[in-house]
Amino acid sequence: MTAVNRFEDATAVTPLSSHTYTATLRLEWCIGTVPHGGYVTSIFHNVAVTHLKHTHPTLHSGAPHPITIHLTFLRRTEAGPATFTVQDTKLGSRTSILHITLSQLDPDGAVRDEAAGYITVSNFDQEEGPTMNTGYELSAVPVRGPGDLAVVGGVRGGAPTVDLARLARDGRDGDWERFHVAFATMRKASQHAEFYTPRRSGMGETYAGVVEQWARFKPYGLIERWTDASLGYLADMFPMMLATFDRKQWADGVTAPGSAAAAESSSDKVARYWYPTVLLNIEFKKKLPAEGVEWLYSRVQTKVLRDGRMDLDLVVLDEQGEVVALSNHVALIVDARRNFDQRKGNGNGNGATKI
Repeated sequence: MTAVNRFEDATAVTPLSSHTYTATLRLEWCIGTVPHGGYVTSIFHNVAVTHLKHTHPTLHSGAPHPITIHLTFLRRTEAGPATFTVQDTKLGSRTSILHITLSQLDPDGAVRDEAAGYITVSNFDQEEGPTMNTGYELSAVPVRGPGDLAVVGGVRGGAPTVDLARLARDGRDGDWERFHVAFATMRKASQHAEFYTPRRSGMGETYAGVVEQWARFKPYGLIERWTDASLGYLADMFPMMLATFDRKQWADGVTAPGSAAAAESSSDKVARYWYPTVLLNIEFKKKLPAEGVEWLYSRVQTKVLRDGRMDLDLVVLDEQGEVVALSNHVALIVDARRNFDQRKGNGNGNGATKI
């Protein structure tokens, strides 16, 4: 596998025919042995864009933009070559709908479908229709920094918020500080971004199922900017939420979750749990500028966690407090050993799965 050092290369898609494409799922974007669901979502995004430009170059004035992604993860993917097969479910002037299936070979050499979804594509610059200011705000205001004025994260009226320049420079601003992801060797995919979270929730016990974060994109240790293509990765990356379930690891009270010491002490260990995504939806509300943006804010909420299955609702905002994307997930919490179990095949491409 040829080494790469840019997200664009790690999610590159190559046409094989008018309706089939190939990509390489990379080990450094895995959780354990399984490519991260958000990373895979970004590749699905790129397949949709590449397909319309390659096979239907005049549709949507040659500038297709996914506006919704609906993915179901059928089985564990693995690092290595993957084939994406596209079905033109609907080709239209305002929207086109593609059905895309990701497949790989199982140990017996049979084709195994591992993820499938529908992607709706439009052209943001040509969308027409009514627009209304709904007055939407986050139901609890984001935790504030020490006093810089801005309208950020849905907060109106110039409320004090976090100083992002200070976060980048010092790693801290008021209650906000760098969150260091635990189990770095296992959770390799989480090492491609910087996350900043408040030391206290600021939301009270009512919001115990809510986490918030500011994130900078840093694939391969190099600062890049968030783009439409990398939003899929961000929509499935919220390490502070997962640290809640890992907390048993820090029972000594010294190496608290998110601290540099905790990350260091756990870096070569295997986490207690794995959190495979079953279903992931994204609606893109706003096209990011072509040059991308440095910072994006995410708030993630779980309404019910029961018997190892949970929902996740996520909103992504830019520095101006505008909604960039909405996402919801269904995810499982399972023993991390399932991530590493040997994959099996039975000769028909539908081998048994551990999820």
